Amino acid sequence: MMLQNCLNDTHLFSPSEYTAALLLYIRKHAVRVRSSRALDMGTGSGVMMATLLAMGAQSALGVELEALAVQAAQKLLIQEGLQAKASLVQGDMWAACGDERFDFVVTNLPQFAANHVEGDGRLPSWSAGGTDGRRTVDVFLNGLGQHLAPGGLAVMTHNVFLDVNKTQSMLDPLGLQTRVAFCASAPLPAHKIACLSQQVLARFMGQGIHKMGGYWFVDFDIIEISWKQQEDRKA
Repeated sequence: MMLQNCLNDTHLFSPSEYTAALLLYIRKHAVRVRSSRALDMGTGSGVMMATLLAMGAQSALGVELEALAVQAAQKLLIQEGLQAKASLVQGDMWAACGDERFDFVVTNLPQFAANHVEGDGRLPSWSAGGTDGRRTVDVFLNGLGQHLAPGGLAVMTHNVFLDVNKTQSMLDPLGLQTRVAFCASAPLPAHKIACLSQQVLARFMGQGIHKMGGYWFVDFDIIEISWKQQEDRKA
């Protein structure tokens, strides 16, 4: 029974391909991480937060809605000896951050274009982002300007359902801009395909969703969000 519980926990919090891509970005931009006040929005397993601290972040705040995930992240931080500079808060998005501002923000929010995703054994709040995938993402974007420090950078996973142009249109009035850092693709399992509406499938088939034989894939980006005036000063 103990072994079975261990296996269930491992699957429940195992990082996705999206998390892996975000971790790759972090490792390749270590200079941005060092000495930063970091925020991991939607901490999940805690692997992102632990990586930020291991790479030299001055401090890291992790915000997570699910109590089980907070416990898993705390366990990982203790295991890696990184808890001294870490703060974990169980809460809902920006309300948990108070008035704090951060130099480096990372997030892999639920953004799959479905109201519910069932069949993967994950927590109920994970994956599903509403019919257009933006249910949680838009809340994040709307509050980012109040919590991103001058000169700060936010990095997030951004799948094809979200539309980068729509994200930029939301950021414009906040004085923020976005840039696609790199593109990737992830396997699209059968239980997720079953959750997509016919309208979404028709719109994105061959334009972000790809099928070869019995195998399906979905495209996503890693995007950077920064203050517009940073680029103005460089120019």
